Amino acid sequence: MALRADILWVLLGRIATSLIAIASLRIMTTLLDPKDYGIYALLVAFQGFASLLLLSPVGQHINRHTHAWWDDGTLLKRLRGFNMYIAAVSAAIAIVVVLWWLLYPDTDNNIPSGILAATAVSAMVYLGTWNGTFVYILNMLGFRGGSVSWLTASSITGVVFSTILAHQYHTAMSWMLGQAFGMALGAIGAGLMLRRYQAERAPVSERSRELPTLLNRQTILEYCLPLAVAAGLMWLQNNGYRFLVGGVWGVAELGILVVGLSISSQLWSILESLAMQFLHPYFFRQTTEAKTDVQTGAALSDMVNVLWPLYAVYAGFNMIFAPSLLALLTNSRYHAAVAFVMLGALVEFARCTTNLWSYAAQVQRRTIKVIMPYGFGAIVVWLGAVGVSYVKGDLKMLAIILVIAGAATCVVMIVLMQRMLPVIVDLRRWSAGFAMLLISLAVVVTKPIQHIGLYQNAALLLLGVVFYGGCMAVLLWRNPALTRLLSVSLRST
Repeated sequence: MALRADILWVLLGRIATSLIAIASLRIMTTLLDPKDYGIYALLVAFQGFASLLLLSPVGQHINRHTHAWWDDGTLLKRLRGFNMYIAAVSAAIAIVVVLWWLLYPDTDNNIPSGILAATAVSAMVYLGTWNGTFVYILNMLGFRGGSVSWLTASSITGVVFSTILAHQYHTAMSWMLGQAFGMALGAIGAGLMLRRYQAERAPVSERSRELPTLLNRQTILEYCLPLAVAAGLMWLQNNGYRFLVGGVWGVAELGILVVGLSISSQLWSILESLAMQFLHPYFFRQTTEAKTDVQTGAALSDMVNVLWPLYAVYAGFNMIFAPSLLALLTNSRYHAAVAFVMLGALVEFARCTTNLWSYAAQVQRRTIKVIMPYGFGAIVVWLGAVGVSYVKGDLKMLAIILVIAGAATCVVMIVLMQRMLPVIVDLRRWSAGFAMLLISLAVVVTKPIQHIGLYQNAALLLLGVVFYGGCMAVLLWRNPALTRLLSVSLRST
């Protein structure tokens, strides 16, 4: 019964936040023209730089030890030092954004506007980090209701405030500031809930009389620093090229490109968030309790065998129904981005597959191993982007480069991780997932969806959801890897 309740909470929360994200994209593309959306994409790139390079490595360290620190009662004390670090990173990125705003040719180069942009990015870095940290910890510890509730509240509040501000000002900063309001609500609510749950347990003093620390020198050098380098390279591959696109093709063209890629990203975030909310806590609990590399490898194999076949089917769905998705989710002035939605599905498929195998380096605490794959991918993207701009190619050529870079990163990551912690694949489910992907690719090439009306697109998409959702359900039915993953308790008694 508890497992069914967990599944229900996660599904309801994911459905709610997905519907909000869909509405958000439609509202955003209505209120912001492509140039403003391009500016927004660049501001998000700054936010991503701070989050990925400087904050995510520490966050992953926290995720890896959440269960152990909760068990010994030191989790919240360890997070105090994290607050000062987040504040420092937020302040630093604000300074960078102001300087960029005054120098970049496609902004208004106005100091007040630059300060507003810096404030929006800084607020999203600070509040978004705390929101993600507290909501994720609640979920990791099995407090599904609280996690889903504050995640949904954050999304609703963010889209409401963003809509009000963007309707009034029609700027990228107005939309981002509205999102920051939502992040603030979720961070405060989830943080207070976590404190209440901690207070209901035995006092920390009874569990540990030593002053706990979040990081030590060895952890920084051996775990966080390699992750930071890898994350920086990943940012160069997935976000850094936006500045080149804005400078060469213009921010309006960048806006069209990013909208197409964002639809794929939004769709993949649905499945990835479901996995993160539901499966990751069980995976990390198993790796925390693992005594040998064999046990750790078995947990990773189960995680990969559950998710990769689903990813393959999902990629096929995204590509076939890209025209319908674009028509339903965006304003008509963005409908030229259909090729970017299709190619974006392959980019996301490669990215999510890469992430799956990268867990091997995290659980083995050998994160230096993930630097090479992301470095290789970044080199492919930038060489390709410079080459496309040199020959005056269009953005479709650049999108193809992004797919090639994602595939290259994925192949290198799998080869390296298999040497370190081999994954034993479920050939039957992998073959089924791969077959669905190939069939979908063949349909896209031979019989792509033509331009049809709004209601016809909605009906067609509904049929696609039912069919592909049924295929994914079949892959999960009586799946032994899934059964093994869910066989542990998330909290100690």
